[in-house]
Amino acid sequence: MSDEPLRPTLSADICDERLIPLLKACWSENPDHRPPFVSIRRQLRQACPESHVNILDNMVSKLEKYANHLEEVVEERTNQLTAEKSRADKLLSSMLPKYIADQLMSGKPVEPKSYDMVTIFFSDIVGFTTMCSISSALEVVTLLNDLYMNICSSLFMIMKFCVNK
Repeated sequence: MSDEPLRPTLSADICDERLIPLLKACWSENPDHRPPFVSIRRQLRQACPESHVNILDNMVSKLEKYANHLEEVVEERTNQLTAEKSRADKLLSSMLPKYIADQLMSGKPVEPKSYDMVTIFFSDIVGFTTMCSISSALEVVTLLNDLYMNICSSLFMIMKFCVNK
């Protein structure tokens, strides 16, 4: 199978021979090598001045509008993608330490860091899902903040008591 795209065979008996070079130019894989719509319209009028000018003009006009619309859609979607990426980067930066967020946003792997002493605390709050479904986000954050601040201060008091004893 060849790398060339599949194209119909053109001959003078099925197509006006004056249109064959125009069709082949329009088939170019490189968009920069394709003729602009103004040039296509002019060449069509020159090749077929007597027949179906209105149909050809109408078709070319619709293709031109469609191409312009596609360019607008692509630009709009690109702007939306850029805005979403910016929002995602901002969210990532607010949730993680700056050096980790920067590495993730630049596509680099995050190197693990080693600490001499750490504490890992696992917890489960009974009914948390139900509570979240009937509470606002701010209420949930406030509750969690208060809960874990109390746990941390209680653990600190326990550790202080054990060390002093």
